[in-house]
Amino acid sequence: KCILTPRGPNGPSMMMGRVVAILAVMHFEALAFSNLASKPLMSRKCILTPRAHPGIDVLSSTMTLSLGSNADISTLFSIATFGPQPFWLLMIVGPNREITKKIMGSWWPLIAFSLVHVAIVTIAASQTDGTAPIAEFNQVFDATGFPFSDGPQRAMMGMMTYQNFVSEEWPHVLTWDLFVGRAIWLDGVKRGIFTPHSVLLTNLIGPPGLVLHFLTCAVTGAGLPPVGGVEDP
Repeated sequence: KCILTPRGPNGPSMMMGRVVAILAVMHFEALAFSNLASKPLMSRKCILTPRAHPGIDVLSSTMTLSLGSNADISTLFSIATFGPQPFWLLMIVGPNREITKKIMGSWWPLIAFSLVHVAIVTIAASQTDGTAPIAEFNQVFDATGFPFSDGPQRAMMGMMTYQNFVSEEWPHVLTWDLFVGRAIWLDGVKRGIFTPHSVLLTNLIGPPGLVLHFLTCAVTGAGLPPVGGVEDP
């Protein structure tokens, strides 16, 4: 037999230390594996942290494609608020000017702001929790106790706490106001009726402006506008 006895740093004590260290690592790995194996498969969780990507929200195991952001809605909201004002100014200050007739005699201003409203609705609907709950919206039309119940009013107040609902509802109102204001102006141009005061009031508070136009028609003896509408100037 030939027996080799390691010396120096590779002596018996060093080799024994390596063996102990290896056995300790194997012991802890075995404990870790046994703890994992003891848990049910469905209780194990794999958490992934997605990278931020424009227009994509990853929530739990689902992915929702958003067509725009809240910043986009805010921009469209501002356009819907301030964009119509020059058109109102034309109808109020220069109702009979050729530039007013050329611009407001067209449907394009109304089409443009209608598309802005459609864009707001589309972006909000594509977002997670982007629209108000339909159950709350239904409460606005709950006729229980009609007409003395304040339930519909309280439900509408609740709806106004949702940012995207406000962003949709305001352009909704402004676009319809512009539609009515244009109809008043057209009637005035065709039948020679003074309309700036009615158009201005319509811009400010909506339906009372239409009532004022009807009163103006009655006082001047022109009669109410024809049911079939008025022709383009």
